[in-house]
Amino acid sequence: MRINILLILFILIILGIGIYFIFPSQNQQTGNMSFNMDFEKNKNLIIRNPAVAGQFYPFDESELSQMIDGFLNNAKVNEVNGTPKILIVPHAGYIFSGQTAARGFKVIQGQNYEKVILLGNSHQEYFDGLILDKSDIWQTPLGQVELDRETVEKLVAENDKIKTDTRVHLSEHSLEVEVPFLQKVLGNFKIIPGLFGSDNNLNDLKAVAAALKEVVDDKTLVVVSTDLSHYPNYEDAKAVDQETVEAILAGDAEKFLQTINKLESRGIENLSTCACGWPAVAVAMYLASNMNLTGELLSYTNSGDAPLYGDKERVVGYAALVFSKQTESDKQQVIGKKLNKEEQEAALKLARNTLERAFDNNVQKYEDYKNYDIFKEKRGVFVTLYKNGELRGCIGLIEPPEVPLGQAIQQMALSAAFNDHRFLPLTQDELGQIKIEISVLTVPKRIKSIEEIELGKHGVIVKKGLNQGVFLPQVATETGWTKEQFLSELCYQKAGLDRNCWQDPSAEFYIFEAQVFEE
Repeated sequence: MRINILLILFILIILGIGIYFIFPSQNQQTGNMSFNMDFEKNKNLIIRNPAVAGQFYPFDESELSQMIDGFLNNAKVNEVNGTPKILIVPHAGYIFSGQTAARGFKVIQGQNYEKVILLGNSHQEYFDGLILDKSDIWQTPLGQVELDRETVEKLVAENDKIKTDTRVHLSEHSLEVEVPFLQKVLGNFKIIPGLFGSDNNLNDLKAVAAALKEVVDDKTLVVVSTDLSHYPNYEDAKAVDQETVEAILAGDAEKFLQTINKLESRGIENLSTCACGWPAVAVAMYLASNMNLTGELLSYTNSGDAPLYGDKERVVGYAALVFSKQTESDKQQVIGKKLNKEEQEAALKLARNTLERAFDNNVQKYEDYKNYDIFKEKRGVFVTLYKNGELRGCIGLIEPPEVPLGQAIQQMALSAAFNDHRFLPLTQDELGQIKIEISVLTVPKRIKSIEEIELGKHGVIVKKGLNQGVFLPQVATETGWTKEQFLSELCYQKAGLDRNCWQDPSAEFYIFEAQVFEE
């Protein structure tokens, strides 16, 4: 009797093991978490379940959805001059890097991409080339995303540096954390997830980039997942990350690798890497060069900036960058119509009334500006105050703000009066001696050469790494500077850079026009 019982138990164990291997898509090939699935519908599919839900981001669908919505709602709107083709975004826990990542995903919100190529670096495996996942579906708390198996097979067939291996993707977080953001900002899309190892050289990466270029069409987006410096202190991280970002935007993959190798050999305390996803970044740079894309920095932070969690002794750096394709129409477009005479008068009355009410709340609030639709637009604007012909305050917004023009004029009038650190706050006695000037701006556009700058017509923004500065168009007229003097002072006075930074290929320049009118 005892032998029969043992025999039955043995048979049951064997049957259990057999079931385990017969249906791998429901166990060892699905990751670390089980979701309620329609088994009959999905029994023949390979489904990767999330490995880090509940760790890097919330497990609960509602909590995750609300968190990402919050990040996106708080993300500044960046007017990208062209069509975004490549995003570089961080992949740390959402409480640390989610807001920075959202700045990148915000620029593609609502756009019609059908394929998303996800590129990152494995944190557990060492290999050369690119390893694509051959699952059928990636599951997240927000639902399922289908893989583009056709493109995966095409890439593997045409390049010996590209292979498939589902195993290396199972526990890796760097691509997984980007998928819920994509689910929130895009409609129907398929993904092609690919991981690099650390055993790569630039020739191999260049070959991978060439293969990827062949499958990137107008409906394809490339998302590169990387964090920046790991574990230096807050100030060292900012300095290191600035050089890394500048190297990325300069567009030379070889110099980018030289830069991070140089930084990592400098002996900076606790610095272990400058970019954990450097192979994916290098491939993105080759792609951007091959596709003639223009890159820009959208946001930079590090983990020391995280509310409640920020430890400034050991930090990790995060950046969101975008590379965009410009059409001829993008290159020539300058957005924003001019205000007519009545609209100009309304804008000046609104600014004046705002200052009067700052000193006396009994002054009747001016509301007539709401009769003009232009004050509902989101436009950059400066408010400048003069007293007896001398500057008394000037504050403005270059990029279109989250608030409409009418509200922005009120905010900038108050800031010019009370928050310009060069002057004491305006007093009520001075108000009668103040003349108000308003500059309403067009949306800045990137230029490739300083030859495109017309002094007196164009305002100019310079960006280099994390530094930037701006001069309004009237600065050139008021000073009489030559173009070289104008650019030198812009770099030095406004951006805190070397006077000759305008000759540096890694410096970015943007131009805009301003409609200037005064009382």
